[in-house]
Amino acid sequence: QQYTDLAPVSNEHDNLKLEQLSGSINRCIWIGLKRNSSDREKWLWSGGRAATMFFWAPGKPNNCHSVEDSGCVWINRWNDANPQNINTFFCHRAIVVEEELTWEEALDYCREHHDDLASVASETEMLELPKHNTTEHIWIGLRFLSRDWLWMDRQVMDYEAWGEGENPGEVFWATHDCEKRPSFISKVIN
Repeated sequence: QQYTDLAPVSNEHDNLKLEQLSGSINRCIWIGLKRNSSDREKWLWSGGRAATMFFWAPGKPNNCHSVEDSGCVWINRWNDANPQNINTFFCHRAIVVEEELTWEEALDYCREHHDDLASVASETEMLELPKHNTTEHIWIGLRFLSRDWLWMDRQVMDYEAWGEGENPGEVFWATHDCEKRPSFISKVIN
């Protein structure tokens, strides 16, 4: 209701951010990790994409009593836990920053004031983008480097939404001159 979803952890930077936010809390803190119901050896983010990087505690996941289908952070490492447990949690949200900056300036702004330019790495994340009435285009954290498209937060590029919007209000990716100055979407972990 107040955020986009439970927090995903895409890389070491995200994991360190959660470590800083957890401070001295000495119990499990929910993240958006859940066991894939059709392949119980795999894990998904609550937004729908496959988890590709893990920070499990030694011996985890162990699916104790065959009910540990959700992920949490405890003492800076991941654990599997029963989703019926009552725990505190980490959320994330994407916000539209209505300043008009170049891509590089937007990246610097997000890293200084929030976490990063937002990655939009699944269809669910595309649907969760905040509505905006700013510039026609907005920057996301995708960049072409060394003959390949890469997410700046190091997520795996396994979803693409390139296109020419056929319907009014349809969201899709398009390439633009990095020196133009549209608004941008920033990722915030709380």
